[in-house]
Formats: sequence, structure tokens, C-alpha cells
Amino acid sequence: MQKKKFLFGLLSGVLLALSYPPYPFYLLAFVAFLPIISVFQDVKRKWWLVYLTFFIYHYATNWWISSWQKDTDPYLFVSGFAVALVHPLLFMIPFAFLNFFARKIGWRTSVAFFPFIWIAFEWLHSLGDLAYPWLTLGYTQTYNHYWIQIADLGGVWLVSFLIVTINILIYFAIEKYKELHQKPKFYLLKNKYTAIIGLILVIPYIYGFFRVGEFRYQTLIGQNQHLRVGIIQPNINPWRKWEADAITQIKIHQRIQDSLHRAVPDINLFVWSETAITMLDLETNAFHNFTPFWDMLDSNTALLTGFADFHFLSPSEKPSFTTKYLFGDSTKPYETYNSMLLLNPDRTFAIYHKNRLTPFGEHIPYSQILGFAKSFLEWNVGISSWAKGKEQNLLSLKTRNKQSSIGPIICIESIYPDYCRRFVAKGADILAIVTNDGWYDHTFGPRQHYLIATFRAIETRRFIVRCANTGVSGFISPTGESLLEAPQYTQIGIVADVPTLSTKSLYTHLGDWLPYVSVGLTIVLLLFAFFKKNKQF
Repeated sequence: MQKKKFLFGLLSGVLLALSYPPYPFYLLAFVAFLPIISVFQDVKRKWWLVYLTFFIYHYATNWWISSWQKDTDPYLFVSGFAVALVHPLLFMIPFAFLNFFARKIGWRTSVAFFPFIWIAFEWLHSLGDLAYPWLTLGYTQTYNHYWIQIADLGGVWLVSFLIVTINILIYFAIEKYKELHQKPKFYLLKNKYTAIIGLILVIPYIYGFFRVGEFRYQTLIGQNQHLRVGIIQPNINPWRKWEADAITQIKIHQRIQDSLHRAVPDINLFVWSETAITMLDLETNAFHNFTPFWDMLDSNTALLTGFADFHFLSPSEKPSFTTKYLFGDSTKPYETYNSMLLLNPDRTFAIYHKNRLTPFGEHIPYSQILGFAKSFLEWNVGISSWAKGKEQNLLSLKTRNKQSSIGPIICIESIYPDYCRRFVAKGADILAIVTNDGWYDHTFGPRQHYLIATFRAIETRRFIVRCANTGVSGFISPTGESLLEAPQYTQIGIVADVPTLSTKSLYTHLGDWLPYVSVGLTIVLLLFAFFKKNKQF
């Protein structure tokens, strides 16, 4: 009997995996927790049950992290398996709290509070150097277009919260039905739990219907200033990118850009992908002489590009774990930053340094502690050991007749809701994402990364311009609709008119209010539970 209960964990894992994009079965998320919750209280090997569930969820959706390509780096390949083994362990945390509370304050009460426990966990999992909130439950509803418009009220966290709440309400309805001596006909369709579920499902759809109407593209184009933006997708092999001639790669961008500009006049901004300008030379990367790039542009066109920025340390700046030395000379320390560079036609420029680095891929988490592991953990494609940016600054676009404040987002930064929200809170009227998803080729990864960005558009009610080296390049509306996409794995340029908006959503104003409430409530429950004697489940 105990072994059969592990089938419930298996079922929960499969339901969660099938509900996550690009699979289209998002409604399965509303029942995915039912199997594991229904047996958790009396199964003996609880933690194996939880591990099985979330190992399946992780691996079925994130197997691509190993980068199954012939050119893949061995470190990246092995690390994908390591993440698959370790990451499911973290999902034991909310169930450990559930188990503890059940012994102290009773099973039903603990289950009723489980949505808050879950959101507290998801939010905490998005913080710190080891954060990886890719599997946040709300992302399962990416294709549930109208329903997820509530993300502008509470972020993706509100969507996650309602999903878990629906699971718990269905569980309570079934348990209540099993307790009844006389089974009323159609009870599961006529009870208070079902009524609440109906409201949770219907109200967001109604809200979403009106919000989608309010942010229709044609309406916004007519009412707001807009930028004509060209995206340049070069489709350069990421494994050879850092070994190849930087000038040749720039010429690829220039050729696509010139072709697009001839076809579409009056482009205000061209966007190149992450690290489109690699290690060119000290004159460019360190001393910021961008004259050759300005010469590519006309008098009313700006360029926003990924850029490897060098910063030589002054005598007052202390070397860090990521500090390098020019030609091995200890008197010439420098840091390199994964950056975005904005070149305005008036020959002014602005630079943003990436703040949220990819764990292990770009930066060793808690590097001051793990300094001994530096040489072991670096992989050989030229992107390890970037320094962390210290400021979350906007980039100010200025052409002859257009101005805009751009929120610059590099690669994995787009999976952090509050980080992206803060750009808009500071005044960004559009968000620009540059990335290089070529590491993951024809897998789920690039599409998932693009779809996650649709939540950032809804949460902040901003248009997103997303440029990938290869992967998915495109324009996303404030309702999360993909307006135009470039075909993947092609060298191409695409262009669209992008309205600049100034209104701010409730989530932009209040930030992660729901996680704060959830963490606070979980702490209160913990304090209460410590003073309670154990109760039977």
C-alpha cells in the first residue's frame, strides 16, 4: 500500500510537468497538487515522495540545461545533471513546514495555510546568488492569456497563489464528500468550496478581458509616442563566438542592420543581442571609443547592444574574486562586466552592468567563500567570472524627435519579477531584453525563456523588446501578447513600432506585497506552533 502511494507523487510530478510551457495543458496545474497532498499526511517516506514529485517536474521541464549539443562544454553538460539532482531538494522546504505545522496545529489548518507557505518559498527561492525561480508555478498559465492579466496586481506570485488555493479547495471538497454518511447528488458541484473555486476562476477572466481591451496595440499606438525599433538577430554559434574574430561578428550585425534600414526607413533604435560586442580591443572595451559604431548610424538612430565592458580598478578599489590582471601585470587590475551599451546619435552613451548573474555560468555564487573553486568552475567559452554590476540604472535614449527611458535587462535577469519591476518604478517606459539562448539550440529552453518574459510585460504594463543572438527575438505587448517574432536560428532583422508608456500597475507600485504577507504569516504560524503541543494528524 505504501509503495502504491508513491504513484501519487509520480502523478503530481507528471501533472506539473505537462502544465508547464511549452506543453499546452495549463489547466492540469489546478489539480497537480491533489495527489501528493492527499497521501502526504500518512505516507511513511514523505521526503522521497516529495523528491520524486519535483524531480519529475524539474527534469521534464529543465532537461535542456545540460545543452545537448555536440559543441557543449563538459562543465555545462555535467552541471545540468547536478542541478536536476539538487534542485528538487529545495521543494521539500514548503512540505517540511506543512509537516511541522500539521503536528502542531492540525492537518486541515496547515493545509488551509499551504498557499501562503508555498508563496513564501517561491519568493525566497528567487533571492540571493543561488536563486533559480524558473519553475515558479504561475508560469504554467502562460497560455491562459486572460486569466494571467491579474499579474499586474500581484505579479506572478498572485497567479501561483491562486493555483495552489484551487488545488487545496478541491482537496477539501473531496475530503468533505468522503466524510458524509449520505452522499448528496452532485455534491461536488454544489458546495461552498466549488463556489469559491468558481469565483477564483471567473473573476480573473473578467478582469483580464477588460485589461486586454484597455491595452490593445492599435489603441496604444494612436495615444502614445512610439519608437520604431529594429531587432538584429545574428544567429552566431555561441560556442565559437568567443574564439572567433570580433570584427567579423560586428560586420554580420552591420550587414543585417543595413539591409533592414534600407527596407524600413526612420528606425529610431537598433537592438543587438547579449555580448554582440565581445572583446574587441582596449580602445573600445576599456576606453570607450565608440566612433566606428556611431559611424554606422544615421543622425536620428540609436544603437542598444550587448557589450563586454572593461573597468580598470583605481588604487582605492580593492580587487575581488573576479578581478583579472592585464597581461598578468599585478599593477593593472581590471574587472569585466556583461553589459548593455546605448549609443545615442548625439554621440553620448550610457552603460548598464548586469546585476543578476547566472549562477555558476557567469559567476560563482558566494564567490568570496568559494574562491578556491574558481579554476574548477570556470568553463571555456569566455563568459565565466563576470563582475556583478552595482547599480540598477536606466538608459536614456535621445534622438532628434524621440526620448525614452529604457529598462535594460540581460538574459536571466528577466526571470526575476521584482528586479524588472524596479526599472519601471524608476521611470522606464519600455523594457529591453538582450540574451543569447543559443546554448540550448532546439530545446524547450529558449521558448520558455521568451514566455517567462511575457509575465514581465503584464506585471509592469510595458512593451518588451527582446533581442536574442538566437533563440526567440520579438516584441511583446503589455498584455503578454507576442506581436512579432523572428524565426529562430536565422540571421534576420525585424522591426515594429513600440509605444512608450507611463502608467504604472499596482504591482509596479507595491512590488512583492503578497510574498511579504506570506512570509509574515508563515513566521506568525511558526511562533504559534512552537508554543503548541503536538497534535495528531
